[in-house]
Amino acid sequence: MSLKISSKAAVQPATASQTDSDVTIPSSSGFRKGSAFWLTFIAVLVCTFVSALDLTAVSVALPTITQSLHGGGKFVWIGSAYGLSSAAILPLSGRLADAFGRRPVMLASVGLFLLGSALSGASQNMNMLIAARTVQGIGSGGILNLSEIIVSDLVPLSERGMFMGIISSVWAIASGVGPPI
Repeated sequence: MSLKISSKAAVQPATASQTDSDVTIPSSSGFRKGSAFWLTFIAVLVCTFVSALDLTAVSVALPTITQSLHGGGKFVWIGSAYGLSSAAILPLSGRLADAFGRRPVMLASVGLFLLGSALSGASQNMNMLIAARTVQGIGSGGILNLSEIIVSDLVPLSERGMFMGIISSVWAIASGVGPPI
């Protein structure tokens, strides 16, 4: 059994004439984890780590950021813009991944995240920072969604729980490490 991922995944519904013997479930014994798999998985973990880290790291710096940018009551939008835009993009990023493939959507998400990060660092006022965090959140939502989609494409169902657990652990560690950094 070879590991092959279609750039456009499609779910085929079962037909009425299909029997249990027609359905094949991949066995874990045929699943080989080569260097391409591990490089992809590590890249997914790094993207997940940075995305989760950025969500929580800003919380400790909020008072200083608000004071430097004369933000007043707008400070609540720094975290909210990131979280809301991240959540809002989730359904769309999955559909885009189905339409255009996993790689282009993941790369676009990483690009948006990097653009938002650069704009956040260069922000001259609170409105610019909030807009930059929104762009960053859109990239982050795509990263998080595509991370799970890519792992689901690569890993058979029998082993998927372990790999999803690793992704969740990386998210938890990054969220915990973010504020002290």
